[in-house]
Amino acid sequence: MQPSPSRATLVSLLVRLTVGAVVVGLLVAYSMYFAVSEGQAAVVTRLGKPMREITTAGPSWKLPWPIEEVHLIDRRQRLFNTPFTATFTRDKKNVILLTYVIWEVARPLAFLQTAGSAAIVEQKLDGMVTAAKNFHLGRHELSALVSTTPEEIATHEIEHAILADVQPLALEKFGVAVKQVGFKRIAFPAENVTAVLAHMRSERRAEADRLRAEGEREAQEIRNAALVRAADILRSGREEAGRLRGAAEKEAAEIYAAAHRASPEFYRFWRSLAAMKSVLGAKSTVILRTDQGFFDVLTDPALDSDQTVLPPEDLARTNTQSES
Repeated sequence: MQPSPSRATLVSLLVRLTVGAVVVGLLVAYSMYFAVSEGQAAVVTRLGKPMREITTAGPSWKLPWPIEEVHLIDRRQRLFNTPFTATFTRDKKNVILLTYVIWEVARPLAFLQTAGSAAIVEQKLDGMVTAAKNFHLGRHELSALVSTTPEEIATHEIEHAILADVQPLALEKFGVAVKQVGFKRIAFPAENVTAVLAHMRSERRAEADRLRAEGEREAQEIRNAALVRAADILRSGREEAGRLRGAAEKEAAEIYAAAHRASPEFYRFWRSLAAMKSVLGAKSTVILRTDQGFFDVLTDPALDSDQTVLPPEDLARTNTQSES
């Protein structure tokens, strides 16, 4: 039995309506679905009024457009280089600085309401950083940026001070978190180059003078220590020489005494000859009486026949044997 034409038309219409409803439903569902990627945030507005912000990655739902709209915001860190700006230091030196700023969106809703784009935020950050930079550099000398003495460099201190000024203001006004502010390049106008080079030369000259003074002081200390050491050595040497001389003289006196005890006449003869040798030189002419003093050895050199004349080196041995 064949269906009537009216029934077939009704079934076809129902099929088309069902397919159309499914397609419309899919389109509506697609318009209600959105996904937030990693490093992104989303702000959902209803008829232009902010309703909620989403800061975690994943799928989410909203009412179909134009009732609700999703604004995706990039929350990744951005690097912004400010233009070259001239700044005066406390000693009235003109310095041209290129500054960089690292920032990210911390409050998506505040960012969307106040700025809405990264270009506007960077324009505002440029003015804020320039104002803070002019203020803090005006409190430091040029040597805080360029110096041959590491202790005088205060670049990190100035950067942290600028960051401390810009950070809370940027978060409050634009919902962005400033992570870092730093000096990327430092330049000088042509009229300041001579002054900077002269300043560096004077610093190097002062450092050289300081090193010379320290070297001279250390050298003087070494010389003084050497003089004290030499004086100690000489004193010890004199003491040792005196001790040895005294011992030698004592030993010589003992030998003389032993020789005198062993043979007084020979001892007198030998001492007279030694005295004459020390008094008379090779070409000396002396006119004296020969019957006095030690010259009697020349007129009466003979000894008693019963005396034994001993050589000087045997006198001490003879005296030792006689005592024992």
